[in-house]
Amino acid sequence: MEESAMNATNAMFHLDAAAQAVPEPVFPPDTLDDIPAILRATRPFLDTDRNLIISNLGDVRRQVSVYDALLSRIDVIRSEVQSHRDAVHKAMVVYSSMLAPIRRLPVDVLRTVFHEIQGSQWRNTTQTVRETLAFSQGPWTLSHVCCAWRDIILSYPQLWSHIVLCIRFPVIVAGLRLHHTLAALKAMILRSEQCPLDIVFNRNDTYNMNIAEEVFSVILEASHRWRTLLLDSSLELLERLKGVRGRIPRLESLNLDTSNIQDRRRAELPEDIQSSFADAPRLQKIVLRGTYGLGDFIFPLRITHLAACVDNVSNLGDYQYLFVFSFPMSGAFLCHLCKYWLICAYLP
Repeated sequence: MEESAMNATNAMFHLDAAAQAVPEPVFPPDTLDDIPAILRATRPFLDTDRNLIISNLGDVRRQVSVYDALLSRIDVIRSEVQSHRDAVHKAMVVYSSMLAPIRRLPVDVLRTVFHEIQGSQWRNTTQTVRETLAFSQGPWTLSHVCCAWRDIILSYPQLWSHIVLCIRFPVIVAGLRLHHTLAALKAMILRSEQCPLDIVFNRNDTYNMNIAEEVFSVILEASHRWRTLLLDSSLELLERLKGVRGRIPRLESLNLDTSNIQDRRRAELPEDIQSSFADAPRLQKIVLRGTYGLGDFIFPLRITHLAACVDNVSNLGDYQYLFVFSFPMSGAFLCHLCKYWLICAYLP
């Protein structure tokens, strides 16, 4: 450190000497008193005037060349000094970060903080995510902060168990993005080990059905680990859901939205689709949105919370743990023959 300080002192000394060595500008002599008269054309321009001007221009141009060379060299030196400064500043940041209080937190505390961040982001991105797979969520971002955090993230399966998907990208680049999405999705499921999965599956009006089915197929393979499912579904995806019956032992909460299905395609669903969730032993909370015209859905009789149109649940009396509240819907829903919205809750 002392040697570095001495080098800096020497450098400043030489810089000061170089600054003093920079030549002062030499301007042409003020002998051409008649220049204003020549410019105003009030006196003739003589050959002697021309020779003197050419001589002075040569002297001035040589000085400009000298200053240009000096400035070029100064730019090189400044670039080198800036590079050294940036390298030292980077080292300073690294050393300073070692003193940050968060470095002294136990691993268990960091895991708890990361888990809270992940849960908060998962709840807040269900409607605003713009990526096919939300890489801005907790584990992806936090694992890039430092090696220590990455080790914690990779060793904590719960952080990888919240998955937010949104099928909305254009078809023209679908193949490229789909490849990365499927690989990342499989990596998340693998890293979550045997933790229950909380899944959001959204789509918009411009989604690609083939892509949606490929992504959904990966989710279906892990249906035995579903805990929470928020699904914006098409008729094609509803058809795929019948395969989960008897394979969702951990599912506790279901939010099914079919609002994007066109009216002309709506018809009563086959019973094997309506009863897809009938054998979910832990299912308690259910929300059905936009499911008018699709017929009755069949759920386990032990559910404790239900929000749905009356047309979708005609056997309410069989659900012994529900107390039913109902109220008329707006005219927009009445035109779809969905006369009442049911809010049912468990009352001990």
